[in-house]
Amino acid sequence: MLYFLSGITASGKSNLAHRIAIENNMSILSIDSMAVYKGLDILTAKPSDVMQAQVKYYGLDIADPDQIFSVIDYLNYLIDKDIPAKSFSEDILAVGGSGLYIKSIIDKYEFKPADPAIRSELEQLNYDQLIKFHNLNDIPIPDTELNKRRLMRNIESFMLEESKFVLPDINMPDGDVGVFWNHPDFKINIQKRTQQMIANGLLDEINSIRNPSKTILQAIGLNLSEDIEDNINIKTRRLAKKQITWFKKEDRLRMVNSSNEDDVYKSIMEIINV
Repeated sequence: MLYFLSGITASGKSNLAHRIAIENNMSILSIDSMAVYKGLDILTAKPSDVMQAQVKYYGLDIADPDQIFSVIDYLNYLIDKDIPAKSFSEDILAVGGSGLYIKSIIDKYEFKPADPAIRSELEQLNYDQLIKFHNLNDIPIPDTELNKRRLMRNIESFMLEESKFVLPDINMPDGDVGVFWNHPDFKINIQKRTQQMIANGLLDEINSIRNPSKTILQAIGLNLSEDIEDNINIKTRRLAKKQITWFKKEDRLRMVNSSNEDDVYKSIMEIINV
């Protein structure tokens, strides 16, 4: 079965997850949109070599830094690694704070691919021509306020309906599927972690990345100005606030408001031991 241990960045969820995995003979699935990239070990606080020797980890070092890696790429990775099938035969603890990745698994999002060829052709048409395209191809016109972009998306949706991405069934608990650790001292934790990352060689790691993808350029710690420590702290605090807002809406994750790791441990183990 697949369980989720999520939380604010720098909450301590990764170390707690490792402890739980060892105690319960579980593997860990990283759900971190930056940890998928090779070479970002310090920035993303990846588990050490010792930790990875103790527990089987998935979701790490999947993509090269110059690669744009989407949520669909991540879901395809899960299929390649047989995570959906394994969830019916073994216990896996999914750990991370990437909201879209988590929600796409819990809610089984269906994604429709974008076809560059179709988009290129449609962009050549004006509003009246797009309306005519709908009529000629028997495509229902949306009953909303129309503009060129909405008409293009409607055509694309209609034409790509049969090629949409659907994730296979994953075995998850009924009701709560895991917890979200809302650590009240996250600002202090972020500051301490940033100092530790810099001491561990974060600047050298950042400078060693060549031709980073747009996704990586958005990561905390990259594309920053001179005062790198303050900038990382500011951006990480913003990320934490976004995570809190996002996960308050995820009703299948139990919100745990505590600075005590044992409270989170007790909550997730209640779900695992049902």
